[in-house]
Amino acid sequence: VKANLAVSTEALTAASQILGSTTPTLPPVGYNASVVDTLLHQCGAVLVGITNMDEFGMGSLGTNVAPSKLTNATITRNPRPFMHHLPYETVPISDDDERMAKLIRTPVEELEHSHELACLTDDGPMWSAGGSSCGSAVSVAHGSSLASLGTDTGGSVRLPAAWCGVVGLKPSYGLLSRHGVVSYASSLDTVGILAPSVSCATTVLDCLAQRSSNHHGSRDSTASYYAPSTKLSCLVENTPSPNTLDGLTIGIPAAFSVSECPPPIQEAWARGASVLEKNGATIKTISSESISPEIVQHSLSAYYVLASAEASSNLSRYDGLRYGVGADLSVKSDGSLEEEDANISEMTQLEKRYSATRASGFGKEVIRRILSGASVLSSDRFHTHYEAAAKLRALLTKQLNSALDDVDLLLIPSALSFPCIMDEESIDSTEMFANDVMTVPVSLAGLPAVSVPFFVNQHASQRESVAGLQVVGPRLGEEMVLKIAKLIEQESESI
Repeated sequence: VKANLAVSTEALTAASQILGSTTPTLPPVGYNASVVDTLLHQCGAVLVGITNMDEFGMGSLGTNVAPSKLTNATITRNPRPFMHHLPYETVPISDDDERMAKLIRTPVEELEHSHELACLTDDGPMWSAGGSSCGSAVSVAHGSSLASLGTDTGGSVRLPAAWCGVVGLKPSYGLLSRHGVVSYASSLDTVGILAPSVSCATTVLDCLAQRSSNHHGSRDSTASYYAPSTKLSCLVENTPSPNTLDGLTIGIPAAFSVSECPPPIQEAWARGASVLEKNGATIKTISSESISPEIVQHSLSAYYVLASAEASSNLSRYDGLRYGVGADLSVKSDGSLEEEDANISEMTQLEKRYSATRASGFGKEVIRRILSGASVLSSDRFHTHYEAAAKLRALLTKQLNSALDDVDLLLIPSALSFPCIMDEESIDSTEMFANDVMTVPVSLAGLPAVSVPFFVNQHASQRESVAGLQVVGPRLGEEMVLKIAKLIEQESESI
């Protein structure tokens, strides 16, 4: 379970120092998030642990953790380069029962020793696992769990899924409850699922969607309580193989075909479309008139304006008194606080405590987004920035919904790059922001999407051997999205 989801027996830190992520004796939060409660107490799931993440979900590399923990030992590593030591590596990814059986039969000490040895002796570069749900994706990728819960605000489930070679499902906005989720951007936050296969992800969604309408109903306004009439797992598993997609139209949006997309990912995208066409689907290119490339490109800017504004509001509660861990300030003999900075000499003692708590408790990326959000919400920028971003979001949503009136589903890449190498001297943060252009538009529109690993070709390097393909459907169209994802997964395994 991702660290920003409440688990009653564990501390709720969202990987932030202001919530005590570096405090050794932090008490448990005492309640479960709705989705956690459903899985643990109604569906019989077993909690393996709490997974790492970017602080408050802000980041794409899994490196924005509490300052004192930012070391190579605690940065979440992509397990793909050193998976060879695991005893179940040869098990087909879709055979969840056999994977679990091997995991159970292997002594814990043996797994821990081989995994630690592989990490220490691995001389290759360290790959990023993506973010912000890096730990959730990694726990599935190296077999620690059969499924993991994450959150997706602008691609935080689908990007790690693509880079770690697992399935990442972002349901329609509002399908699953956000009760017990630490807020980042409330109009975008969505509980997501990471799993080794589409079938496993479907089973988890089944448990959550089927029960959401019967629990927390009167006190939870964050979920729509829509439940499929038939179990999704039955529909997905019973999909016939020959010409199963007759009468289905798959859209390929030209607006997402950008020059920054590397040839291997473009090739995987084209082969994914060919797989669907071979199985009876009609492939239709969606022109730039239907979905504007300019709107798609500008959606990234709109996303960061809106998300930063909501983050600035949501995170204003952490003052060290009502919420959060207060800073340890030096006190003079007269009871006043010592002033280490001349710039705060005019502040009251309470303001100084607020300032010290937030400066020491929040990481650099969180502070950057809080300041950006406060700026765009100011009186002189509200109309030019925030309102403009909201209007662009509405226009993008209208264009995507109109396109999905003409076609059944959209097929696009999950990311514009393969896992970046973390031991490089510098990583361009702007380039990492640009990588979200494939996932952000779907989040802004609140549509369901699933990222499926698709093998590029046998001659590619290990880092570039798997690309993520993203299937996008209309709101509450999870059934068809998962059917298509299952077919792509089967075809990819046969390559």
